[in-house]
Amino acid sequence: MGDNTPRTIGLPMLIVVFVSICLFSFSGIAYSTAKNSLEQSDGIIERARNYHGACNEAEKVLAGLENVPQAETTYSFPFGTAMEELQVTIAPNADGDDYDIISWIVSDTASWEAPTDTGSTSGSQGPVGPS
Repeated sequence: MGDNTPRTIGLPMLIVVFVSICLFSFSGIAYSTAKNSLEQSDGIIERARNYHGACNEAEKVLAGLENVPQAETTYSFPFGTAMEELQVTIAPNADGDDYDIISWIVSDTASWEAPTDTGSTSGSQGPVGPS
C-alpha cells in the first residue's frame, strides 16, 4: 500500500519540451522561407508578364509601320513600375524597302540616388543617421 518510490518525470518532460520548441521553431522558419520564395516568384512572374506585354506592343508598332525610316530609329516601350523600358532600334536594310532590327534591349530608366545631407532627420531615401 505504501509505495514510497519517487516518481521522476523531470528529464523526459524537459526533453519533450525541448523537442517541441525545436519543431515549432523549424516549422516557423520553413513557413517564412516558403512565403518569401512565393513572393519572389510572384514578382518574377509579374515582371515577365510586363516584359512580354512590352514585346507584344513593340511587335505591333513595328508591324504597323507604313514607311521604312530613312535613318536609324529607336522606339521605347516602358513596362513594369516605369523603371525599365524596352528599346528597339531599327535601320533600313541595304535595299531600302524594309528594315533590320539593330538592337532589342531592356534598359533602366531611373537610377538610385544617394540621400543628400540636408540637415533634417529624414532624407529622400529614408531616415538619416546621426552625423
